[in-house]
Amino acid sequence: MLRNATNLLTKWNIRNNRKPLIVWGARQVGKTYLVKDIFAEEYYPDAYIYIDFKIEDEIRDFCDHTANAEKISEYISLYKGKDINKDTLLIFDEIQECPNIISALKYFCQDYRDIPVISTGSMVRIKLQREIRKKGSNSQFLFPVGKIDQLTLYPMSFDEFLLNSNKILYKTVQNAYAEKKPLSSQIHNLAMEQIYKYLLIGGMPEAVDTYVNNASLLQCRNILKSLYDNYLSDMELYQ
Repeated sequence: MLRNATNLLTKWNIRNNRKPLIVWGARQVGKTYLVKDIFAEEYYPDAYIYIDFKIEDEIRDFCDHTANAEKISEYISLYKGKDINKDTLLIFDEIQECPNIISALKYFCQDYRDIPVISTGSMVRIKLQREIRKKGSNSQFLFPVGKIDQLTLYPMSFDEFLLNSNKILYKTVQNAYAEKKPLSSQIHNLAMEQIYKYLLIGGMPEAVDTYVNNASLLQCRNILKSLYDNYLSDMELYQ
């Protein structure tokens, strides 16, 4: 799936004053897919280290007790069996499960800025973890103000939907807009049909991917129903 945010990651990657990046976003909007399967695979093939804090318990436990970037890099390098240097992309996924890694980003920025670091997570869940830690015995983590770059990812917009479902029509509409020329009535009708489908399917990547591959609105509806139910179940966390 093609995403416009890939261009933003590319620009971030080549900046001289690049800081560790946090990609925020709701569940299932494609954060991991964007960072790992699109960006990392294209710009750091075989040269990135992916850590999922939800399932990699040993790394999560280690990072939860130190914000020292040097110690974290050394431990991850030994654990994964890979060198970490300026050509290695570090991906920290689901950082809400290990809020202390957010504090560590400050020291990656200060001491190891040449190492590209991207984290993904939910801002809402980070706030929840902060409240939990205030009530518990663990020390509070500090948000690295001024030491990180941030990007918020949303569900797919209509132009992203059209880019993935009909690239030729997308380019036709894009060129007409750039040249300020009206579309013919037939092409305009084709574009309107895509808008109606977008209104039915929405911009959740899994639903769009299912439509692109199977053209089944029924399957898309089942996926959306499942996501809707999961969101409702998740709301108990926010009470």
